[in-house]
Amino acid sequence: DKQDVEFLRKFSQLVELNFRQYHSVSDYAEMLNITPKALTKRINKYGKATPNDIIKDRIILEAKRLLAHSDLNVKEIAYDLGYDDPAYFNRLFAKVSEIAPAEFRKQYKKG
Repeated sequence: DKQDVEFLRKFSQLVELNFRQYHSVSDYAEMLNITPKALTKRINKYGKATPNDIIKDRIILEAKRLLAHSDLNVKEIAYDLGYDDPAYFNRLFAKVSEIAPAEFRKQYKKG
C-alpha cells in the first residue's frame, strides 16, 4: 500500500544520507522511531532484501566507486566509509562482493 511505499522511500533516503556514518539496522530503526525488528518486518514485505542488506549494499557500492575512480587506498576508503577497522571492512567487502577490494580495483583498472 501507499504508506509502505512511502516508508521504504524514507528508509532508502536515510540510508543514502547516512551510510558513511551509520552502519546498523538499529541506527536506522531509531531514526524512524521503530524497533529494529519492526523495520526488518516492513522492509521484508518488498522482497528478500533485509534492511541490513540494503545498508551494506549501499556502503559497498560507494566503496566500489572509490576503488574505481579514486586514488585512495583500501584503508583510506574504509575510514572514509566510517570503519575504524580496515580488516573488518575488507572482510565485509569480500563477503558482499565475493572479491577483495584490492582485487576489485585491479580487475577494474585492467577493464
